[in-house]
Amino acid sequence: MSLDELFERLKYRFDSYFHSEKKSVKYLARLLAMTLFAAIISTIAPTLADELSSSPSMLQPEPTASTTTSVVIQESVTASDSPTVIATFTPEPAITRPAITISTDQPLPESSDSATADGEGVPWEIQPKYTLRIPASGAIDPRATTYFLPRIFVEPQDPEVEFTMACISSAGANLDLKTKGSPDNSPEGELLISGDNSGLLIVSGTTNKVINALNAAGGLFIRSTGGGLAGRSLTFRFVAMTSPTVKSEFCSKAQSGVITTIRALGLDLSTVKGGGKLK
Repeated sequence: MSLDELFERLKYRFDSYFHSEKKSVKYLARLLAMTLFAAIISTIAPTLADELSSSPSMLQPEPTASTTTSVVIQESVTASDSPTVIATFTPEPAITRPAITISTDQPLPESSDSATADGEGVPWEIQPKYTLRIPASGAIDPRATTYFLPRIFVEPQDPEVEFTMACISSAGANLDLKTKGSPDNSPEGELLISGDNSGLLIVSGTTNKVINALNAAGGLFIRSTGGGLAGRSLTFRFVAMTSPTVKSEFCSKAQSGVITTIRALGLDLSTVKGGGKLK
């Protein structure tokens, strides 16, 4: 009998046991097969583990990168057989940090107006419009030589305007500001006044201070230089400035102004006189 025939007979015999109709034979065959398989595994596994543990490639650890420490082992030149271990250490690289510098630049001005406010005042290059509430005329007695101008209201339409120069002129009349009959000229300070009690009055400062000065003490007082005041006129001009100044040559830069005419009260034919009874 050949080896192949023996293998085929064993295969057939085991297959008949595994699929036997008798449960006891079938279970016994399967138990025997499992026992044989376990015996084979228990025999092969320790042998495989021993082979793996004795392999040099398994004992050698994976190389690790080291950048700070290196160890050099050299044979001793003395009679001693023990090796000498020399350890060398690589210092950590120096860390360079950029120097911190503090800037000493001056802060930029918030606007061109603030940059020139401390210097000599000049008119704005582009003059803004003003809202003016000034009477166009005033009625007085034909024989009157003085007149109090009613209160006025002036406001720049550009909210950036801080300083205003008011130029008020009249032919044949003097303009009196604040204290009546006494010049109140002020060449320095927050409110500048020039030409008080003359035919050309200039007031410069913040817009509110200028208007409050014109309305102070009952308002602007007008006094004729000769004859009646009726028929005379006043010219108002307002100039936006970078800072207060009272230079008359800047009055021509104004883009907002008004003329107030003083007229005389008269009687016409429609005037009716009332009658009365005497007792």
